[in-house]
Amino acid sequence: MIRWLFINRSIRTKIVWSSVLISLIPMLVLSMIFYKSSTRSLENAMFRSSDQNAAYLSGYLDQYFNNISSSALQIYGFERILNLMEHGANYNDADIILLRESIKNYDLLIQNKNKDIIKIMIFGKENKLEDSWSRAASYESVKIDQSIPHYKEMLDLPFQQALMFTYKDITLQQDFFVYSIPIYDPFYRTKFGTLVFYIQSKELAKMIEENNHTPNVIVLQNASGEPFYQTNGQYADSIPKYEKPEFNTQNNPKHIAFMKKNDLLVGTSRLNYGNIALSIVYPNPELEQNRRNILLTTIGAFIIVMLSISLLSILAQHYITRPIKLLGKAMKTVRKGNFHVSLQQNTNYRDDISELTSNFNFMTDKIRELIESKYEMQLLNKEAQILALQMQINPHFLYNTLQTIGGKAVLIGDYEIHEMCRALGDMFRYSFYEGNAASTIGQELAHVNNYLYIQQLRFEETLQIEFDVAPDLMDCAIIRFVMQPILENVIVHAFSKREVEQSLRIGVRVLREADSVVLAVQDNGPGIETDKLVALRSSFDNKSSDVFYGVSIGLKNVHERLRLVYGSPFGLDIESELGIGTTIRIRIPYNSNGGDSFVQSNGRG
Repeated sequence: MIRWLFINRSIRTKIVWSSVLISLIPMLVLSMIFYKSSTRSLENAMFRSSDQNAAYLSGYLDQYFNNISSSALQIYGFERILNLMEHGANYNDADIILLRESIKNYDLLIQNKNKDIIKIMIFGKENKLEDSWSRAASYESVKIDQSIPHYKEMLDLPFQQALMFTYKDITLQQDFFVYSIPIYDPFYRTKFGTLVFYIQSKELAKMIEENNHTPNVIVLQNASGEPFYQTNGQYADSIPKYEKPEFNTQNNPKHIAFMKKNDLLVGTSRLNYGNIALSIVYPNPELEQNRRNILLTTIGAFIIVMLSISLLSILAQHYITRPIKLLGKAMKTVRKGNFHVSLQQNTNYRDDISELTSNFNFMTDKIRELIESKYEMQLLNKEAQILALQMQINPHFLYNTLQTIGGKAVLIGDYEIHEMCRALGDMFRYSFYEGNAASTIGQELAHVNNYLYIQQLRFEETLQIEFDVAPDLMDCAIIRFVMQPILENVIVHAFSKREVEQSLRIGVRVLREADSVVLAVQDNGPGIETDKLVALRSSFDNKSSDVFYGVSIGLKNVHERLRLVYGSPFGLDIESELGIGTTIRIRIPYNSNGGDSFVQSNGRG
């Protein structure tokens, strides 16, 4: 990702991306801190509000259920009722009237303290119903049988453990809340019996909801973890199952343990000495809405800040990269060969960019000076190399010619001696002419013709020469001594490998091709071996390092002279086939001015 952002990007893009990325991480961290701290503050405010509400509700419900428990435990003040529960009723006893009076007083006491209780049932030690009271006659039909949940265990509860549950009575089609509490001897912990209280479920729900705040959800569980009341079952999975502590301790109903589960705040408290668990669920949709608003605000602020940073980065990079762009354009101009480039410098201040500009101007000035100096040296070097190459003409030709003249003079006294001397004289004058190195094709061919005339006298009819030159090309400019080394190379190599009495035919053609002139020398000699031809062509591409070390003249020297004067597009090209012959083409630029004007316009231009 980082490579994609920065590789092959302009410096403007890199500056903008760098600014954005450098700002991105701190802004993300600050945004996250702001969001976390804001939501935590809202949660803390919710927790404080929920804690106060839960403390009030748990205290109220604990008092409500404790009133039922304390009303039941007041039976210890009625000895006759305890005796009834332990030993059963004896209707022959004279105290039966007093027992009835005691039961009536106890029932009145319960009714006065708990107006929601609609039925009281007193069971004896053997779980036998000894007496009951109902607020209305209709409740007389309420029985404890198999249709009632927990009908077995509700009469055999352990010491100090009550049981609460709700059920729907089939006969009356009403929902009842049942509170069962055992009565034990507090010293010997022997069972006297069981008291069972009935309350209409709707009255219990009404009392609870009057002290609750929507949308809070109230759940009450008995000691077995069974819910006997819940506002609704929407958050049933988020409420932990209640497990009664092993030892009964003096509980504090206002001590509420809160936990976060599924983005809910769930508070749990023990009531009625641990026989009941109160769970309160706080969904608080306002908290979720406020959290969403804070998140949107944080994201909006983050986007605005990042856009501002990006905009400022774009503006900043304009001032930073503008001189760099100008410097880049100037460098492109220099790369194209124009060194007459100078950047304007601001003299009011000095910075890194101005230093680069100053160094660039200094560099272009120096390069321009070096190029001019090198160009002048190259011109001098070219002239020196041409003169040196011209001085490398093999003197063996002169010796051989003199030997030929001497031989002719000894053998016969012929007019040919005169022609040979004339031709040799012309050649000397052409070779040692101290004027300009430039010549014309006509003059070069006249020099070659003198050379070939002498060679024909030497090899007689075994050497045949053909010329094919357009008249309009005779005045075309060419440097001196281009054709003679090639013809000398052909004669030396061809005659050294030819068979006896086999004649050598050499054809010289001059033709024009577009803006070039091609001088072709073709022979019917033995040709050049393939490996030697490849090596010869390869040597044309490598500049000779021994120009001044007396190397004999040859094709490579001619090729280098042509390249030095005319440039790389021109020079020699060789084609050869064994047993067929060789063709050497000399390519030079077409210029009809001839003579000195050619050198002035091409060699030094």
